[in-house]
Amino acid sequence: MKAIKYLVMGVMLAGFSATANAQEAELNAALEGIKSKAPNVAELAKVAYKKNKKDAEALVKIGRAFYEQKDTANAAQFARYANEAGKPKYQYAPAYLLLGDIESAYGTDGGKAAGYYNQAINFDPKNPEGYKKWAMVYRKISPSQAAKKLDDMKVNCPNEDVDAVKAHIYMLAGDEKQAYENYKKADINKLDKLGLNEFVRCSYFTGKFEDALRAAEAGIKLEPRNPTFNRLAMFANYELKKYDEAKAYIIKYFNETDSAKFSEYDHFYTALIYQALEDKANMYAEYDKALELVNDSSMIKRWAILKSVSDSYLKDQEFEKAIKYYNDYLGCKPDVNFDDQEGLANIYSKYGDADPTKKAEMIQKAVDLFRAAGEKFPIQQVYATYMAANNVNKLDDNMKNSLAKPDYLKLISLLSSKADRTKGEDTMLKTAYHYMMFNSYINKKVADAKDFADKILAIDPEYKPALEIKNLK
Repeated sequence: MKAIKYLVMGVMLAGFSATANAQEAELNAALEGIKSKAPNVAELAKVAYKKNKKDAEALVKIGRAFYEQKDTANAAQFARYANEAGKPKYQYAPAYLLLGDIESAYGTDGGKAAGYYNQAINFDPKNPEGYKKWAMVYRKISPSQAAKKLDDMKVNCPNEDVDAVKAHIYMLAGDEKQAYENYKKADINKLDKLGLNEFVRCSYFTGKFEDALRAAEAGIKLEPRNPTFNRLAMFANYELKKYDEAKAYIIKYFNETDSAKFSEYDHFYTALIYQALEDKANMYAEYDKALELVNDSSMIKRWAILKSVSDSYLKDQEFEKAIKYYNDYLGCKPDVNFDDQEGLANIYSKYGDADPTKKAEMIQKAVDLFRAAGEKFPIQQVYATYMAANNVNKLDDNMKNSLAKPDYLKLISLLSSKADRTKGEDTMLKTAYHYMMFNSYINKKVADAKDFADKILAIDPEYKPALEIKNLK
């Protein structure tokens, strides 16, 4: 009797196994047919459905296969089949994930996609995918609400790195500050290439250079030849004033990465590193490369590079080159302002101070520029007049020719009756009165000198030169 019992059981198990194998074979045939776009794909899918109509997992696999081929109608249909497979007992969370993906990728209603993902969460709160996908969709409406949803994920899925997911959401929303605030709390050892790439970028672009370097170095461990990680490691070291380390990354970035193309920004930053290391030959060579590559769509502008080159030549007291590049800078910079004009005037002034043979010519150019800038930018006229007066006074030997007198008198007329003078304006006015006081004194106009001394003492009662003039007999 027992032998007959086991024989019957064996036949039943064999039949079950044969049925399961047939179901799997028909499922695989449908999946392969969908992938290869077989002409009889509709029939293959139909057969697989009939054999697996109670198997929600198999039906979602078929739906996913259609989704990957952008056949959203069949993908959605098999997602619905999957939900029907378990009724009335349950609905299938992965089916709602698929419906949400379809709506997110191809639909026009983000709220509808979020609704599907929310259903997935409701039916399987332990699956982190529902929370992540909901947040990805909802970030377009409210990044902060999307981040809040991920806090629910942390409760139900404690092993998930919520901070990293939040950071990714904020990065996609263009909020680099919030992305950084979350990435810095994430476990850097668990971040993948994408996470590290975002961490290094949001850290660098929000000025958090220590973390940018930390993320870049972690990325380099994963991919030693990755250009982004090496590039931003170079930049971050420069910002941290670690110039030798930055130089080491110059060599790695340009020679040991998989970058197909180097940009004008790369060469500009490299020039700054060489400048900090006082390697002038390489510095100017890199500036030249940056100027060759820069165009209207570049992140850095031509005029910014030209200004930096001019500043470098000025630092080296190569005044002719500094002037040449500064004029090129002015020639291509949009909306030249007072500060730009002042920059050229200051180069002329420093040139005149440094070279006695050029003093008269260069100082006069500085004076002319300050006077012209004061007329062009009336809001800066007081300061421009002050600077013109100070410079022209350099051309006068002990005020013998009173060359600066017209400019100082103009400054007095601009400031003396002004009721709300700033501290800086008081200083400029005191300088003008000082000049007029001594100019009057050396020209033997003692009464006038004492009058100007009184004006100075009204501003600064302890000013010794004025007190000395005031006490003259």
